[in-house]
Amino acid sequence: MKKTPLAVVLFIAFVDLVGFGLIIPLQAVYAKRLDASGFTLGALIGVYALMQLIFNPILGRWSDRVGRRRVLLISIAGSALSHTLLGVGDLARSLPLLFAARILDGITGANVATAQAYIADVTTAENRARGMGLFGAAFGLGFVIGPALGGALALIGRHVSGEAYGTAWPAFGAAAIAAVAFTLVWRHLPESRPDRPLVSDRLRGLHWAPLREAMRHPRLRELFFLNFTSIFAFVLLEVSFVYLCAQRFGVAEAGTGMIFAYIGVLMVMVQGGLVGRLVRRFGEAALVAAGPFITAVGFLMLSGIPLPVGQAVAWALLIVGCVPVSLGHGLTGPNLNALVSRQAHEDRQGLTLGLSQGIGSLARAIGPLVGGLLYDVAPSWPYWVGAAVLTLVGLVAVRVRPHQQRSLAGGASAASAPYS
Repeated sequence: MKKTPLAVVLFIAFVDLVGFGLIIPLQAVYAKRLDASGFTLGALIGVYALMQLIFNPILGRWSDRVGRRRVLLISIAGSALSHTLLGVGDLARSLPLLFAARILDGITGANVATAQAYIADVTTAENRARGMGLFGAAFGLGFVIGPALGGALALIGRHVSGEAYGTAWPAFGAAAIAAVAFTLVWRHLPESRPDRPLVSDRLRGLHWAPLREAMRHPRLRELFFLNFTSIFAFVLLEVSFVYLCAQRFGVAEAGTGMIFAYIGVLMVMVQGGLVGRLVRRFGEAALVAAGPFITAVGFLMLSGIPLPVGQAVAWALLIVGCVPVSLGHGLTGPNLNALVSRQAHEDRQGLTLGLSQGIGSLARAIGPLVGGLLYDVAPSWPYWVGAAVLTLVGLVAVRVRPHQQRSLAGGASAASAPYS
């Protein structure tokens, strides 16, 4: 494992996710101020994911062609611009500007596959899951600091600028952090594939041929299905969680940020400390099979928060329920990414991971709309439906686990990968 480039890209992912985490708790605040329903909030979150669905494979393919570093620079610059536009939209009380900001960030911020491809470039196959786990831990650590910092900036902004302007501070803070990430990439991140021939075929826009070809590969088809359904279930929680905490516990931005920070701490503990050890003992396929069942337990616990129980019981359900949610989701995501990466030829890492991220983005585009509608019906419904979907995911993962293990035992090669 090439430690220096890996450390740099992990630190950049952390800085980038601090900026992203600043925004997460504030989306619902911005939408609620404009009297947006759960469905409208779902659309605001979903349009970001829809753009990632379209542009993750494009940027992933582009990174195979022109290099990872250039794509990261462009995407981070776009994030800085979109966060600035988000702050302007809040100041102007303009829902169209909020949508425009999330659309732009979805287009230019579709860099997860590129960063994962960079990690695949600088890690061996044996260390791939650990590298992806550390990448997830950097995300989790960003969510620890980002939401808490966003809540603090909103609180400070209200005292300094007043109620009308204070909540724009986190958006502008996220823009400044994206500028820091851009500087880090520009000055300290080397290209991960300088001595490898770049893909020579012509770069095109969105097209379905690579996805159709990948879906003919049975092991990738299984992994893509698991990726879509597990993310879809988790998004049902994401879209409703801020509204749920605000309505049930009466917490403002700072309180919501602290709750997200708590979840981030749990994710860091899982992905930064447990994933590598558990993979060495059980293997990626076994953890992917176990993760959804663990997450479903947490969903069922969180589903009790809106019920007519005492505040102490509701807080206990929140604090305890987040543990299996973070554990299960933290085990599922990095190991799915590692399995996808190991099915791909080294010259198609960006494209294959981009397709996987694109499928995940489709789930993130559909899930918020479904989650918002379910929350409008009853606040517990997103968690009940999510638990049912996760149970299905776990059953499918158990069924395909032997196939994945046999495939990995034979080794991923150009012959077994979808792109050679």
